[in-house]
Amino acid sequence: MTDIVWPPVLPQVLQLKGLGAKRKNNVIRTEMDAGPVKTRRRYTVTEKVFEGSIIITEFQRKILENWYQNTIGDGTLRFQMKDPQTLLPAEFRFTEDYSEDSIDGLWKITMKLEKLNA
Repeated sequence: MTDIVWPPVLPQVLQLKGLGAKRKNNVIRTEMDAGPVKTRRRYTVTEKVFEGSIIITEFQRKILENWYQNTIGDGTLRFQMKDPQTLLPAEFRFTEDYSEDSIDGLWKITMKLEKLNA
């Protein structure tokens, strides 16, 4: 597991309200000349993608932005944070850039993360 960790000054899990999770497809289907389609697993483990948000202050937003750009290379590197479903440490990476929305002086950060080795 990576040594890079989610910043401790940020909320440690994605909010459960509006949280979405989906496992990546891990099945290969092969058409046969005759008979039913054959199926098999592509990999022994597969990723699970989470889409969710956190609410943070301007100070925390600046920390997130710096960490994202400089520590994890604009989202390219893996990092550890708590799994929003199990609350256990897990390894994640961003699948795309996060978005920021201003709400009553706070920031709603929406992100899509893939949990590795799900």
